[in-house]
Amino acid sequence: MLFFYYGEDSFRAKQKIDAIAEKFAEQVDPSRHNIELLDGETIGPEDFFRCVSTIGFLASKKLIIIKNLLANKKLGEWQDVLLNFLDKQKDTAEENYIIFWETSRPDARLKMFKRLRQFKYCEEFMLLGATKLPAWIRQQAGNYNKKISEGALKLLINYVGNDLWQLHQEIHKLANYTAEAEIDETAVQNLVQAKVDDNIFALIDALGHKDKALALKLIEDKLNSGVNHQYILTMIVRQFRLIIKTKALEKQISQASTLAQTLKVHPLVAEKILTQSRYYNIEELKKIYEQLLNLDDCFKTSGHQEKILFAQMINQL
Repeated sequence: MLFFYYGEDSFRAKQKIDAIAEKFAEQVDPSRHNIELLDGETIGPEDFFRCVSTIGFLASKKLIIIKNLLANKKLGEWQDVLLNFLDKQKDTAEENYIIFWETSRPDARLKMFKRLRQFKYCEEFMLLGATKLPAWIRQQAGNYNKKISEGALKLLINYVGNDLWQLHQEIHKLANYTAEAEIDETAVQNLVQAKVDDNIFALIDALGHKDKALALKLIEDKLNSGVNHQYILTMIVRQFRLIIKTKALEKQISQASTLAQTLKVHPLVAEKILTQSRYYNIEELKKIYEQLLNLDDCFKTSGHQEKILFAQMINQL
């Protein structure tokens, strides 16, 4: 059976794939010995076809997830063989489950993309817009038997945007923090803005003072406490975006109050950003931002090496 899920909203796509994997484990493979995740960006044809063609171990079939195959630079060398393989699949529940997952929207002109989109089970996960995002947040809060006030909802979106990885983490935190049945603006201001920013500010301060050991320790502490690595990276990227914007405006804006209005952040946050922007010149900021984007790419291809990848990134700064 063939599946294709793609789009920028990797959070909901992963939820969909996890649900399929859970059902597969319950019905076919309780031991989970036959569920495999393949790095599509680096896999070659031999490993690919060996994996998808072999039968399950002590199970009737396997579930194989191929992540970001369309980013494989050598795919063109064996694309026709793969297309022929797909054409021969009966696409029934008796066959191995093969899930192709792209964490972005591929180039629509790609031959393989056009073929994958023909699958019966195909879905694009686009980032939630202004209409659907509030409903999603309310639903997530409802999973914890919580409601969220309109003001708190707008504030949360203003702080976080439509990054569902970060929103999921924040809602989990808010639900556990709030004793009342409803999450209010005060909770969002106190927890999302203050606590998260304090952690990220401490990390940015450490980097600004070239204290790589402290920066790595702060990241390791967050990872060891169970915080998702993608969430940490998202917060660091967000902070450096604000610093870059501030650096670009330094000749026009020198007061934290004015900067707060421009960036739409709390004045205390603006004051910290203004201070941190003085640690760097614009070339250093560009280099750091490029390293962060590279780290995001590495996370997609090098599973379960988060600490090593963070350490490599920090040492290169």
